Amino acid sequence: MTKGGHLKVIWVAVRAGGGGDFFHAPSQVHGSERAWLWLSSLTSVIGGYSTLAVNIPDFSRFSKDSRAQFWQLPVIPFFKTIVALFGVVSAAAAQEIWGVPYWTPLEIIATWQNTPGGRAAAFFCASIWLLAQISVNISANAVSFANDITTLAPKWFNNRRGTVFVAFLGGWALCPWIIVASGKAFMNFMSAYSIFMAPMAGILFADYWLVKGRRYDVPALYEPQGIYRYGKYGTNWRAAIATFGVIIPLLPGLASKVSSSVSLNDGLNNLFSFNWLYGFFLSVFIYYTLNYFFPHKDTLIPSVVTGFETTLIGVDSDTESQRAEGVKKQECGESVEKSPSCTDTNLAIS
Repeated sequence: MTKGGHLKVIWVAVRAGGGGDFFHAPSQVHGSERAWLWLSSLTSVIGGYSTLAVNIPDFSRFSKDSRAQFWQLPVIPFFKTIVALFGVVSAAAAQEIWGVPYWTPLEIIATWQNTPGGRAAAFFCASIWLLAQISVNISANAVSFANDITTLAPKWFNNRRGTVFVAFLGGWALCPWIIVASGKAFMNFMSAYSIFMAPMAGILFADYWLVKGRRYDVPALYEPQGIYRYGKYGTNWRAAIATFGVIIPLLPGLASKVSSSVSLNDGLNNLFSFNWLYGFFLSVFIYYTLNYFFPHKDTLIPSVVTGFETTLIGVDSDTESQRAEGVKKQECGESVEKSPSCTDTNLAIS
């Protein structure tokens, strides 16, 4: 995908003789209007990664150590900037060549159909982007959704069924071709998507760092009637209030993006312009405040309670289980007949 993007950008820039007048044209917006437009664009960019801000543990849990995740800090902003620059250069060059600022590379390669060489180039570029879309959706969307729905309904779903279900839901039921029908529609969708993801990320952040202090009872997380059930109905009302308290004020802005017939005042429009930042920090504040005054004491434990690792014959254990196995052998000796507790199973991970 990267090579295909490089080649396409180079070709269209050379064909146009540079970026054209786009980079030298005077700004059409000024003052506060420009600032709010910048915030709206930033929110759309954040929306693209707002899902990974919530479900990145689906992938980071396989890291060799906790420091591996810090590579995201420089890598993600760098490549997001590069890809955005590709789009700006391509649109500016397309304006010079065809008189239309094509916002997607698919519209550019659609102009290559007049010659056999152009059609061949379009085929290979489209194939590369098709493979890239499949790869991105499998890694960033299918895996996370399958994990979530398997946890919510293990009787009916496993990872394979969850993947098939989300492929149908995201590929057909949600009509994604409408979302990418135009650049404006796509940006509106990415911006609107953030209003639901921001409170999720904020509540997770507040609960892990501020409320629980990184102290969880891991086995209890998998007990339907455990301490994390939060009452009779299995709902943490503090999280529900924080979620709806953030989303409801943003719904008018969402309605105006979906339907042009909905008109709003400048205040509501401006609020929607930075909905992810607003939603994240407000949900952190609301959730932490509610837990401060109305704590759920059963979940406030003094130290971490970790899970158990079972070592099977012929199966490679991970680093943690190997460390635990070594400690167990030192305590019990090489023979496991000294004590009923000295077995290869139920090794506590500390």
